[in-house]
Amino acid sequence: MAAVLNDAPRRRRREETRTRLMEAAIRVFAGAGFERATVDEIVRQAGFSKGAFYVHFESKDDLFRAMLEERISHQLEAFRQGVDQTLPLTDNVRTILSGVFGLVRNDPQWAPLFLEFGAHAARNDGVRQQLATMYERWREILTDILIRSREAGRMRKDLDITFITMVLIAAVEGCILQSHVAPETVRLDKMVEPLTLTLAEWLAPE
Repeated sequence: MAAVLNDAPRRRRREETRTRLMEAAIRVFAGAGFERATVDEIVRQAGFSKGAFYVHFESKDDLFRAMLEERISHQLEAFRQGVDQTLPLTDNVRTILSGVFGLVRNDPQWAPLFLEFGAHAARNDGVRQQLATMYERWREILTDILIRSREAGRMRKDLDITFITMVLIAAVEGCILQSHVAPETVRLDKMVEPLTLTLAEWLAPE
């Protein structure tokens, strides 16, 4: 029992170190991009040695994949908890858009980081597969919402649900990209309601 209690602070320190390394990596990757980012800069910003880095991660690629997994998993879980299948489709679309766009608004590093994930995926098969898994999770959530809405008579039946999920994801990512490159003209907080209504009108039964 004493050994377990003594080990608890050690686990907390390890978790704190890992968290600080990942937070530093987010800043470095978002600012410099994956290729220019270095382990030296990550540990410098985190306030640790290289030895501490390699206790938790095998390489820069390993850290990059872990960071992607953690942030995407957190985001998807938030959406699962926020969606209410008893509500109209419009409300759930609004919930998802508000969640995604709110994340970008509240975390300015998220948009450039997500774009870097996509760029690095084109060069690294491991990251590409991980990103593909993320998109599959996205589609599963959206598919579940759409199927239940269709069964409840709240969505038209002549559209292919797989196609709809791809369009929805593309619309969200397109807005994020435009807001990143032209923030003065594309405001995500102003996009939630018109995009929600446009998508809801398209999907609503006639």
